[in-house]
Amino acid sequence: MKNKNYSTKAIVEASLISVIISMIMIITGYLPIASFIGTLILPIPVAILYIRHNKKITITAIFLSIMLTSLIFNPIKAIYAAITCSIIGIVLGHCVKKNKTSSITLLFLTIGSAISSILTIAFSLSFIAKVNFVDFISKNLELIKQSMKSSVDGAKGIYLQNGITPDQLKLLDKSYEMINKMDVALFLAIIPAGIFIISLVSAYLNYIVSRAILNKLNYKMAEILPFSRVYVSNIVGAVLIGIVCIGIIMASKKITGGEYIQNSSQFLVQFVFIINGLAASTYFLRVKKNLSKPVVVLILGLTTLSPLGSIYFSIGLMEMAFDFRKLDPYRIKRK
Repeated sequence: MKNKNYSTKAIVEASLISVIISMIMIITGYLPIASFIGTLILPIPVAILYIRHNKKITITAIFLSIMLTSLIFNPIKAIYAAITCSIIGIVLGHCVKKNKTSSITLLFLTIGSAISSILTIAFSLSFIAKVNFVDFISKNLELIKQSMKSSVDGAKGIYLQNGITPDQLKLLDKSYEMINKMDVALFLAIIPAGIFIISLVSAYLNYIVSRAILNKLNYKMAEILPFSRVYVSNIVGAVLIGIVCIGIIMASKKITGGEYIQNSSQFLVQFVFIINGLAASTYFLRVKKNLSKPVVVLILGLTTLSPLGSIYFSIGLMEMAFDFRKLDPYRIKRK
């Protein structure tokens, strides 16, 4: 009798959450401006269902919501939205159910966001654009350059209105020159690093929004990991550097794909260690020097955009090797 009641309760909850997910999908579909908010809200009902029941019921509810949305709105849009909400929702629900720490949860959410980004790109190109990835980039690279030029020109206009001289904007001009010289091969090499950055930001935003809602529903989540405590483990650093070395060896041997692996891994390593360097610098300025958040943001922002920005790569690399903040459980033990 208990199993029967539990099954009935699970079916009712799964049906209700399927309807909620479908409603959010339809709203974000009709209102593209709300699509960003939808990507933050959609995983939460999935996570709640996973926490309260299990993976089987959660996946069943997701399929039901896809069917409902397909009948009312658009099957392609329904599947597209379900890819993100299902992966991130299940990852979030698993971490909350297993009482994972905020750092582990952020790591899993970053991986889940990266996987969902890759799948949504593949789905869009296969069923919406109906072209392969390289052809899509080749056809749209000029449009991307024009969009970036508009963004740079807009930023320069805002800075000039606020009293910044044209000489101080030379960095933006240099950035645009780099973008303008970009070809398909270089753009493809930047994509892994871009996916990593987007996934990390998405993981942070999903964690913040999910924690605010789930805590009100009595599902406790630890406080968000401060940026000053973000670190790159020795193991992760060694793997990334190893991939770069493999790419260099393959490129020197003229092996197909070697040059791409070398370039893309170098961009990824550069971004990862810059973030690690910024986090270590934030720790030093906030904890050791006790500076306020606005001052720290201003210092890091100005130095990152200046010629001194490359120093954060070196700081991140040294921090990974020596672990000055003592955050890495896998750090090399020293007497």
